[in-house]
Amino acid sequence: MLRKIITGISRVSASHSGLFAVYLGSSTVSLTQIKGNKTVLRRQTEFTSGEWQAALRVLLSVMPAGSRLHLVLAPDFYQLVQLDKPELTEEEMLQALPWQVKDLVSISPEDIVADYIDLPVHTAQQAKINVVVASLNWLKQLVQQVTQAGQQLLTIQPEEWLAARLVTPAAHATMLVIHQPEQEVLIQIVRDGVLYFSRRTRGLGRLHLYSESELRSGELDRLQLELQRSMDYFESQLKQAPVRDIRILMQKAEVVADVLVQTGFSRVEVLGNTAIDTTLNLHQMITSWPAVAVLGSAGVEQAV
Repeated sequence: MLRKIITGISRVSASHSGLFAVYLGSSTVSLTQIKGNKTVLRRQTEFTSGEWQAALRVLLSVMPAGSRLHLVLAPDFYQLVQLDKPELTEEEMLQALPWQVKDLVSISPEDIVADYIDLPVHTAQQAKINVVVASLNWLKQLVQQVTQAGQQLLTIQPEEWLAARLVTPAAHATMLVIHQPEQEVLIQIVRDGVLYFSRRTRGLGRLHLYSESELRSGELDRLQLELQRSMDYFESQLKQAPVRDIRILMQKAEVVADVLVQTGFSRVEVLGNTAIDTTLNLHQMITSWPAVAVLGSAGVEQAV
């Protein structure tokens, strides 16, 4: 959660209408409401040329005033970097991070809001952190949209930190391969519900446009190479046991899974419905997985 931008936001009285998640994507804003283990509201609106404010206002107006919501951001709106963890307290860390990452991101340090999560490492390695960076000025615009609508903002989170919640924690390593239209493929490796490895591909943002015949005749070669490189890094550099299974979430997921199995990858499955709502079909999972994850059974962070 982007703790620094949430702290100090004035609260409004929360209603009892359930918990909401708003996902600000590359060209769409989606709203999900979940009560218990059932999705009771799903809406989506599109925007163009960065005009996300109007699309967001439309969905915020659908919610009862005072509703509690989590905001999830697509990678268009933040940057991620990995660093050696400084020996600082958490408060000192949040203050120091803008200057630690200033040469690694395209945002000036005066305009940076940064947060981090710890990454598990082998005992012989330097402790690592995964740092998310966003523009303070842009985040203020985002928060203003929510508060002016009379809603209660709980957290702002990057989608990369949520994918691990889509699978049941297990002692073995699982690779997640997730693709949303016009975004690069997200490759993650999780174990025991913890994120160990995360990266995005380059040049595969239009993977959803390929036909089945194209996918079966070589268009997945680059993706396979990226998956193998990620597995090799996980084993050789992070000193971890091999990935046991791969879960795919993308259009034509069954075809992709079949091609991967035929070319030597084992235990490849389509990422199925989650415990939060078993009625979601594949298309709904692709478009709303960040909202499902933030509201999921693994629990959600509360505001600082």
